[in-house]
Amino acid sequence: MRVTAAQGTAPPRVDERSMPAGTTPRFVLLVVLIVVSSASMMMLTLGAGPGVLSSPSRTGSADGCALAAGGDPTRIGGVIPQEDTAAYRECMARYRSGDPSPWWVSEVWPLVMVAVAAVLMWAIPAWKARRGRVVALAAVDGDGTVRAAVAELTTVAGLARAPRVVVDPAAASAGAVVFGSNRRPVVCLHGGLLVRARTDPEGFRAVLLHEFAHIRNGDVTLTYLTVALWRAFVGVVLVPYSALMLFLTVWMALFALKVRAPLSPEAMAGIDSSWPLMARLLGVAAVLVLLVHLARADVLRSREVHADLAALRWGAAPHHWAAYSAGPGTVAAPRRTVARLRASAAELLRTHPHWDLRREALADPSWLFGVRALPMFLTGVAAPMINAQVWLYNAPRAIPLLEEASWAVTAALVAGVAALALWRAVSHAVLTGRRAPSGLRAGLWLGAGMTAGELVAYQFGIDTWLSANPVMLLFPFAAGPAFCWWTAQCAELWTRARPGRVRAPLLLGSVAGAVVMTSWFAWWQEFGLTYARVGWPSAAESRAAYVRALPPGQAAEQQGIVDGMSAVWAGMAVLNHWLLSLTAVALLWLLPLGAWALREPAHTNAAPLGEPLLPSLRRIVLPGLLGAASATAAVAVVMAYMHTWEPPPAERGLVHLWIYAAWVLMLLVAAATVAAAVAAALAGRYRLLGALIAAETAVLAGFAGVFVLASLDGCVTPLNALTSTCSLHPGAPVLRVLRLVMGPIPVLAALSAACTAAVVGLVHRALTARRAPAAPAPTPGRRQQVRSRVTTRRLCVVVLCTATLAVTATDLFAPGVRRSTAHAAAPAPEHARTAPSSRTRALQVYSWEVYGGLRLERRLLAISRGLGPLVQNPHAIDEARTRAQCGKFRRFARDAARYFPVPDARSQQLWHRAQTYATRGSASCDRALDRASGRLLATALNQYTEALRAVGSMSARNQRIVERAGIVEPRRD
Repeated sequence: MRVTAAQGTAPPRVDERSMPAGTTPRFVLLVVLIVVSSASMMMLTLGAGPGVLSSPSRTGSADGCALAAGGDPTRIGGVIPQEDTAAYRECMARYRSGDPSPWWVSEVWPLVMVAVAAVLMWAIPAWKARRGRVVALAAVDGDGTVRAAVAELTTVAGLARAPRVVVDPAAASAGAVVFGSNRRPVVCLHGGLLVRARTDPEGFRAVLLHEFAHIRNGDVTLTYLTVALWRAFVGVVLVPYSALMLFLTVWMALFALKVRAPLSPEAMAGIDSSWPLMARLLGVAAVLVLLVHLARADVLRSREVHADLAALRWGAAPHHWAAYSAGPGTVAAPRRTVARLRASAAELLRTHPHWDLRREALADPSWLFGVRALPMFLTGVAAPMINAQVWLYNAPRAIPLLEEASWAVTAALVAGVAALALWRAVSHAVLTGRRAPSGLRAGLWLGAGMTAGELVAYQFGIDTWLSANPVMLLFPFAAGPAFCWWTAQCAELWTRARPGRVRAPLLLGSVAGAVVMTSWFAWWQEFGLTYARVGWPSAAESRAAYVRALPPGQAAEQQGIVDGMSAVWAGMAVLNHWLLSLTAVALLWLLPLGAWALREPAHTNAAPLGEPLLPSLRRIVLPGLLGAASATAAVAVVMAYMHTWEPPPAERGLVHLWIYAAWVLMLLVAAATVAAAVAAALAGRYRLLGALIAAETAVLAGFAGVFVLASLDGCVTPLNALTSTCSLHPGAPVLRVLRLVMGPIPVLAALSAACTAAVVGLVHRALTARRAPAAPAPTPGRRQQVRSRVTTRRLCVVVLCTATLAVTATDLFAPGVRRSTAHAAAPAPEHARTAPSSRTRALQVYSWEVYGGLRLERRLLAISRGLGPLVQNPHAIDEARTRAQCGKFRRFARDAARYFPVPDARSQQLWHRAQTYATRGSASCDRALDRASGRLLATALNQYTEALRAVGSMSARNQRIVERAGIVEPRRD
């Protein structure tokens, strides 16, 4: 990175070319959002569209099978109650072929959109350069003056070859535009610019250098690829999707007005009559359009400013921008708040920044290094939107690892955008002598975006906007500030420790941030959303599961520990559910620890550019070591206390292990919290990093002390708490319980450290506002003393890293809790499972009859008609025919039991009653014929009559349910 001194007392300037570009991650995020959204939106369009336009009333559909089986299509990804039954498989085998859209169409559609974008990428430049609109420069530049200027400026800009230059004579403005691609750019000069080439040569040079800067910076392909993707998304995805949604809205309006619907209910499977559903389906499309447009405009605006700076470096006259800032396109700054907000919103929609902003960026390029609110907010919104679209797309397909891959990709993109922006801003501020941003403001925008994205997406259900447990929305909101605070402090620490190297730490920080965000997304998608939908895990259910494995006496004696573990363990057990959970925790504190270890000795006493001293590593690690020693001593006291109970060896079972695990967990987390508080108070500006390092050091050293104490259990009499035999290592039960808490404790310690650092920072700000003292000048003796400590400091870091890697690898390859059963730790309470709407219930009942129930009803009626002659003349009985007729009732009852239960509870009771009476009647009939008993035959006939009456009542009730919902489609086989 180059730092150039400005004139006078102005702070030094950092050349923006030495910093990584910030637009590439945002462009990739935009592309991923477009492609993923197109897949899910076209899945809905192609899934519902052909069903709407065709006539499924004759063929049926797989959606009808899901409804008949009790599925709720408004809960995308929800469980179908009868999915794993023969009836469902038979229904799908019969009606799947009737689905009008092949499954692969929605998979191919994103490729179609990309192909259309590629065609547009070629067609847009060809259309702009078509004959009749532009002419070659040689045709209008008779004396060759403009061509000579173009050749000169090509050399100044450092282009390998001169681009093709054409002229648009009809354009009266004194501007130019470049289009095509980076390999084959075309510069189009407006007619007014040719006049300006003679009247204002400096202005002509500035315009041309700006366009050549776009070519040199590689903006041409980026710009037109963005435009092509946007237009392909609008034409290939958005227009069909919006047309279908509007068509369905009209259909629902006719339905609400009691007008006969022109569509069969199967065509509307999953489309409830509630207007919030349609508002969500249309609202998500609107949000996607706004999100994509804002992201596209932000990328293009930033590239304009970069091109201005490049042109200025190549000798463009600054008065060109000054003239425009006070001339064409200038808008007076509005004074009223509403007007200012309206102007700010209009600016966000522009793909070119105002001239005033461009002029200010030339005077102070720090604008390019600032962390702006809009990109952070858009990044936050895009993250849950991408995950939700992938979840929506994968719900009916269940492609292995697709959702997990989306978490990793989304996390990498979020880390790339947020971390890159923060590292650029912090490094620029440090190297130019400005105050480095804390990252909290940017994090608030990121967290607000993630919260808004969760509300807009389908995460809480397709027919609802809010979660059942809104408190859980604080987690995505708080995740943004926490991540950005950590990233900003890491960037400042690394920049001050090694000011001459920025790119390598930035890359390392982005990778670490991607791992951290992946773990966060994994936890949130698997468990956080579950808690948001149905509430926290039930302590009563957890307690019942724990008590089931305990002898009744032990459960009664240890009521407190059982209740405590039941309340907290279900939530803690899922903290390290993801394979990279402990890896993420390790990176949270090992990344800043590496900066302390690798900082250059020359900057140990005096920080670069006169900034405050970096805190000593001893002040950060020592609280953690003292906390670990205190926790180890406390665990020893607990073991001595448990020894005084002296239970028989047979009674030292699961409860004692739980008590021991609970104390280890509480004491280590408490020690980590205290160590984090002390380190945060001593770490100055790096409170969060110091708290994390101290807390995790306390956990690691505390684990080592607990392991030693567990090894002494059985060898040292006062510490005999869990076993009575001496061994060189802990027993298998103790190892298992230590493994159980080894995963959650580092995560809890990291969360506690973050909260503690925030509290310490607030308290410090409230108590004092004094400035840090000036850094003392380094002395040769002091510097030599610092150099002698480098080896010791780095050896300490190596030991901590090795211990961390050992714990992480142990949990990675042999976890204490099986991650495949992690979902079981957060069961959905029965009372929290929302019932389907009345409209959906009516569709379920309708589909139950259409896809098999009505055939069974008519079959029973036909069988009952065969009993007519027997009832009219019971004395003239043909035993063979009667026995065959009774067998038909038995087979009806068997087939009815194999079919789906009726989705309505009362109708299901009647349906079950009919099966019961049909089965009993068949048994009574067989006994009557075997014994020649007229009384038993009369009983069988009465039972058949009851079965027929129950089916009639059920059919009438089903018909009322369907008619009340307005479904007037005629019943059919």
